[in-house]
Amino acid sequence: MKAALSEPVEVKILARRPNGSGVVEIPLLPATDIDLAHTASEGGGKVAITPADLEEIAANFARFPGPVPIGVSPHMDYGDRGGFSPGFVNSVTVRAGVLFGQLDLIPALFSEIEDGGWRGFSVELAKNLKTATVELAGWVLTGGILTNRPATDTNFRIAASDAGTSDEQGTFSVCLVAGDHRENDMADDQGTKIAALEADLATEKETVKTLRANRESDKGDTVTLETRLSEAGKDLAAANLALSETKAKLGAKENEAERLSKDLGKETETRKAAEVKLEAEEARTLKEKVVALAQGAIDRGVSAKLFEGLDEDPVKWFRARYQSVESFEQFVDALPTIKDSAVSSGNQPDGNVDPVSKETAARLSRMGLNPKFAGVTNEDQVLALRAESNKE
Repeated sequence: MKAALSEPVEVKILARRPNGSGVVEIPLLPATDIDLAHTASEGGGKVAITPADLEEIAANFARFPGPVPIGVSPHMDYGDRGGFSPGFVNSVTVRAGVLFGQLDLIPALFSEIEDGGWRGFSVELAKNLKTATVELAGWVLTGGILTNRPATDTNFRIAASDAGTSDEQGTFSVCLVAGDHRENDMADDQGTKIAALEADLATEKETVKTLRANRESDKGDTVTLETRLSEAGKDLAAANLALSETKAKLGAKENEAERLSKDLGKETETRKAAEVKLEAEEARTLKEKVVALAQGAIDRGVSAKLFEGLDEDPVKWFRARYQSVESFEQFVDALPTIKDSAVSSGNQPDGNVDPVSKETAARLSRMGLNPKFAGVTNEDQVLALRAESNKE
């Protein structure tokens, strides 16, 4: 006779973490008979799990040395569960003849359970387990798997309603241990097939519902992405236009800078040429002034010996001695004539003056000076020489 289904049991979500992981509580095992032929061990005979056995499992869980990992179908040997695990059994309790477990799950598995992707659980039990550190008497929970093809007929059915919240709704049925299959006639076989087909149909309906929901969500995501893409295209076009305008402005500024640089070069050349011309004009004017001042001094009777070297380079001679034309003028005005020098010293000129040499005469001529005025010692001689010069 096929085992009857139990009353609906809520699947509780105890914790939901920010990273997507969480903790749920589900029924793991009721007090029932297990047909070993329907288990992963493929053994023969039956094993009765009593309420006392469930208490024994709960007591041994506290003494079990290490975590109790769980996975997804298929089953694994006890020794092979030492690697990565998508979940663990945090604790177990016995309530009303049923062993409940709190499962701590990674984000992917937590989401799959919450979304209804897993609807069955199958425990992994050992009896009188011996480990390297402890020896446990009786039944021990060593692990388990989530599976949608349990080898049992006793189920905890879903107890959700559309009016509840996600935390209050169960999202899957936990299928546990096998019932009694002593009656195995044709009717039972047909009933089993019908039940299996109904279960498959329910699963397919849930799958279709999920796919439709996902499709609607995908449509919304597609519209959103297309909108964002359109906006991004507009932003890109605006950015390209701004870049083109910036490049055009930059090119115009570069051309203007090049033109200004050329104009500056021309102005610099013009200024340098003007400076050279001005310097030459200033030198010519200075030369004329210096020579004129020296000649005027000699004209009024100043000794030409005071101006020796001036004829070679008047400007150089002047700049080596004076800071300005005004200072040179003051100096020339203050120079005494030969007559003044003789009178101030109390001596009378004797008239015996050395004649002007040819070299001196030639040098004075290059300076634009009349050599006849060189060596004059008295006013009468100056007047006579001037008169004679005027005749010429």
